[in-house]
Amino acid sequence: MSNQVSFIADLTQLDYDNLEVGNKAANLSKLIQYKFPVPEGFVIKTNAYNEFVSFNNLDDIIQESLLKIVFDNYETTEKCSKTIQDSIKNSEFPSELVNELELKYKEFSSYNVAVRSSATAEDLASASFAGQYDTYLNLRDFSQVLKHIKKCYASLWTSRAIIYRYKNKIPHEKVKIAVVIQKMISAKSAGVLFTLNPINSKNDELLIESNFGLGESIVSGKTNPDQYFIRKLKKGSLNILNRRIGRKKLATYPKSKGTDGGIEHIELSEDLAQQPSLSDSNIIKLAKIGLQIEKKFNKIPQDIEWAIDQDNRINILQTRPITSIKAESIPSEILWSRGYSDDYWNDNVTPLYFELLGDHITKVVNIELNDIMGYKRMDTSLLKLYKAHVYFNLNVIKRKVENEIPKFIRNEDVLNYFPKGWGPYGKNTIKDLPFHLISRIVAELRISSHDPNGAMSKTAEAYENWNQESFIPYCKKFENQLQEISELKDLISLVEDLDRTMIAHFRLVRYGIPVHNIGMNLLVQYLLTRFISKEECYQLYPFLISGLKNKLTETNDKIHNLASLINKSQELKSIFTNQDSSEIYNTLSTKNDPSIQNFLSEFEIFLNNHGARGYTREIYYPRWKEPPMKNVFDILKSLIIDKWEGLDTIIAINLKKRERTEIIVEKKIRSQRFGIIKWKIFSAILKNSKKYISFRENQRFNLDKWITMNRNAYLKIGKNFIKRGIIPDENKIFFLRKHEIKKLALNKYTSQEIQQISSEVIKRYENFKIYENKIPPKFLLGSREFDDELEHNDKSTIFNGLPASQGIATAPIRVLYDINLISTVRGGEILVVPQTDPGWTPVFSKIGGLITETGGILSHGAVVSREYGIPAVTNITNASKIFKTGQIVKINGYNGTVIPQNLNERG
Repeated sequence: MSNQVSFIADLTQLDYDNLEVGNKAANLSKLIQYKFPVPEGFVIKTNAYNEFVSFNNLDDIIQESLLKIVFDNYETTEKCSKTIQDSIKNSEFPSELVNELELKYKEFSSYNVAVRSSATAEDLASASFAGQYDTYLNLRDFSQVLKHIKKCYASLWTSRAIIYRYKNKIPHEKVKIAVVIQKMISAKSAGVLFTLNPINSKNDELLIESNFGLGESIVSGKTNPDQYFIRKLKKGSLNILNRRIGRKKLATYPKSKGTDGGIEHIELSEDLAQQPSLSDSNIIKLAKIGLQIEKKFNKIPQDIEWAIDQDNRINILQTRPITSIKAESIPSEILWSRGYSDDYWNDNVTPLYFELLGDHITKVVNIELNDIMGYKRMDTSLLKLYKAHVYFNLNVIKRKVENEIPKFIRNEDVLNYFPKGWGPYGKNTIKDLPFHLISRIVAELRISSHDPNGAMSKTAEAYENWNQESFIPYCKKFENQLQEISELKDLISLVEDLDRTMIAHFRLVRYGIPVHNIGMNLLVQYLLTRFISKEECYQLYPFLISGLKNKLTETNDKIHNLASLINKSQELKSIFTNQDSSEIYNTLSTKNDPSIQNFLSEFEIFLNNHGARGYTREIYYPRWKEPPMKNVFDILKSLIIDKWEGLDTIIAINLKKRERTEIIVEKKIRSQRFGIIKWKIFSAILKNSKKYISFRENQRFNLDKWITMNRNAYLKIGKNFIKRGIIPDENKIFFLRKHEIKKLALNKYTSQEIQQISSEVIKRYENFKIYENKIPPKFLLGSREFDDELEHNDKSTIFNGLPASQGIATAPIRVLYDINLISTVRGGEILVVPQTDPGWTPVFSKIGGLITETGGILSHGAVVSREYGIPAVTNITNASKIFKTGQIVKINGYNGTVIPQNLNERG
């Protein structure tokens, strides 16, 4: 070997063909020449690899191993790869190479370094070798650097690389590898920048993917990174279209201990995981640098890796052309949203209940209704169960908005279903979508002829007729049949009959809630804004729709009557105060005291009429009437602990507020030009608005009955399955799917299939429990989770949500995840919960205010808050984690703000 041969070149001094240094090193050299910020480094050229192979006689081993590959047999490729890689790793470097490398490495001895592969066929415009050759980070010791250079050489011969070259007809002997050694960047955030949006191939958009720490967590696919979409505008300006904040479960950082260096993946706190990893200024800076790089590389769209160091300096780690650009953009993945569920299905969900309710919503409320209304080419896939929560297909919701909600009434309640920003499903895009007036008129005409009960003037009355004439008698008949039936096949027939009976319910609810309830309330808000003002609309609207009588308020009234009975008896109060809720009923049953017997009599009546309710609609959880009736007694315990204003007084006050508000609104509207006509229109719409708010709560009462009937029937099936060894306890029946239950009941599975199903049930149950009191990401695109950018964290001094019920209160917080802790709620406290259900609401008479993480102005919590005259603010993400029990806050139900008063007590 001649002494003139050099194996190493500085990145700042390269003037070599790509065959000498590989594409990565050549591109880095060009970036340096063009004055882009690139970490210092040098390259071990391809001739060093050639010398290494020759010195260790590896050519023969490589060729012999390759000849033994049969490409239809993957095992032969694996065996070849292992032979070659092991030979490389066990070989020695020539002393000349070691000496030259050691001398050069002394210049970097005070730094940790990154060791990166740079192959000669890598990163070509016609083929993508991205990720095929290895990179090693945060190395310090020279011996470790040598070891990892050999690993880079070995990565040329992975099974994946061998097969890829074979399929793309790239001769193995033509591919050589160089190795880049660079100063390690201690990144506070890092990621990838695409100067053309690779998702939709739009060349006027850029995409940045980012996470905290090193970029390895992104390129290795170990986390859901943030995504930032940037649009190129005229005259070179840039605009951030969308910010999708990924649920970044972990980040990659340099190891801080040990001479071996390397990296470690660290789990991020839940709060940090939802914070943006890039500031807006850095997003724009990165985008500008990316476009400049693209321009220098012949305007070929680039895939750029970058890192921002602790001093907020941007460093470019590599650039390569984007490969596999689509000729046209056809979105293949559905964007799913939890936003719509937050108002109408916010519980955690078992597989069985997902199908029981979801099948009706999909088939009756979506597919059948779209056919009646004449909507063409609508998606039939409406719902998805993910992490034990329900997600809605945003394409369906988007089409519904276009066809049913005029632009002028698309307020924040509607837009909250969609991600912030622009793009096909961005809030700004949805707000400006054209309203298809002709389609809407045709739809109304088709309803009048195909399904007349869908008319606003008929739906509520038709529902009440069905309830009285069909559903109530059916419920009594069902209970008798359930007691008599014991055969599995008959039980299956019974639940299928129950399913068919409920179709009539959903054929009316499909108009009453999404069309009449939402539509009328949006229209009331719009007219208030138009006739009076936006500011006054926020103040007046909640009062206009308060003081309504429905099954929810009736149920809560009855519970308060029971609480009053307890407060009148010292012995009753003593039992409720001192006994565990699960023991109260048994204790009461042994007492002969007249007041206790009277209470038990009233309690039995209450359970007969209202015991189908639970604290959630999910079928897995017990209903109020189920022994030992713990949930009801928890509520009663909470109500008797503190003094609360009489319910009659609260109702009377709210009724007066509503009447006064209606007088004010009428006076303001009538005083305007054409005021009499305006008021007649407005009052008619307001009347329907209130009617269908009550409709929603009344249908939920029947839904609870249906849930209870299903629960009782399936638990009976579950007891049979326990005897057959299919499930360990009866409650696991809810983690089977409908078709599985039917086939198991009719003995249609083999013993091996039953074993597999039993194992799957346990996995489903475990997933359900993980997300029992945990809210998953709001949006899902394929396997990618993301949320809107958080507007606040635990350091914020003001929190903005949606104003849902008027009033202002300053009081201590009570954070509640679990309904079983409802008895701990004290009078006047501001209740903070992930979401609410009608089963939670009886204690609203004693609390000072409500804060929820999800939901809008028509959610159950908001409706009941208005009935009890307490301020409510919804849609404050992570509220249950940010606020702490005992912390004092000021809640403002007029403008939707929550302001901590004792900042030092925040967690």
